Amino acid sequence: MAEKVLITGARGALAQRVKYLLLEKEYDVITLTTNKKKVNSKDVFYWNVSKKIVDPKALVNCSHIVHLSGYSIMKPWTTRNKKLMYESRIDAVQLLYYSCKDLGVKPKTVISASAMGYYGTDSKELMSEDDAPTQDWLSQMCVDWEKATQSFQSLGSRVVHMRISLLLSKDSGFLQPTMLSMRLGAGVVFGNGKQNIEWIHIDDASKFVYYAIENQSINGAYNLATEQKWTQYEFMKFVKRKVAFYALLIKLPSFVLRLIFGGRSVILEGGCTLSVDKLKATNFEYDYPTLDSAIDKEMYKS
Repeated sequence: MAEKVLITGARGALAQRVKYLLLEKEYDVITLTTNKKKVNSKDVFYWNVSKKIVDPKALVNCSHIVHLSGYSIMKPWTTRNKKLMYESRIDAVQLLYYSCKDLGVKPKTVISASAMGYYGTDSKELMSEDDAPTQDWLSQMCVDWEKATQSFQSLGSRVVHMRISLLLSKDSGFLQPTMLSMRLGAGVVFGNGKQNIEWIHIDDASKFVYYAIENQSINGAYNLATEQKWTQYEFMKFVKRKVAFYALLIKLPSFVLRLIFGGRSVILEGGCTLSVDKLKATNFEYDYPTLDSAIDKEMYKS
């Protein structure tokens, strides 16, 4: 009998890749939705985090949970949006935990997204999974996110935190507008362009989810990034060469970024450098270990 996997954040690009990969691997995949019209009581079930509602049928006999829901941190940082960012990550996983506890459901594995923002947005040193978080808002949200997910250990679950770097996909995230703007003739460099860019191809991130489900030795936090290190300016120069050699690179000064994006500008002009030694020690193999291979995949995929 196929093992049942529950995925949150099903509309997101990463969740979609994970879903189809796990279906290919013959798992029974269940998703949650806040839209009652999409519920089919077979593989799509209703939940509402703010009202603390989740259909118990989604959790019964659940072997693995993959928590990928999260309101975009690139939305304006209003009080309301910050609340949504927090609820969709921390309150959501708490709802799943208490629901499982009440139902007597004990998932084998709980894999949750976290983010490289755990280390802050201005780290110059190589950050490993054992390094401490900072005190800024983004970092502390990641801390609370991981702490809430860690609650599943009391149910006997193996818990994995994915500290995800920039996901490369032409269908979403950073690369989508970058490729579009390049083809229209210009690319944007944020601030001085010297900040480090950490990235991983979206297919490798989804592959890691499957790898973590299959390998019981995978436990705790992992930096999801590649070994290649690029500054943002170098990254943009490379994408320009691959996608649109004729494009101009335009630098947006820090004060302009702050005027346009407000508090969110720290994400664009900040950066950190991630160690992937722990990930490499698991013998995980990237399909797209280089920026060249990752961009080619997105340029030429069907």
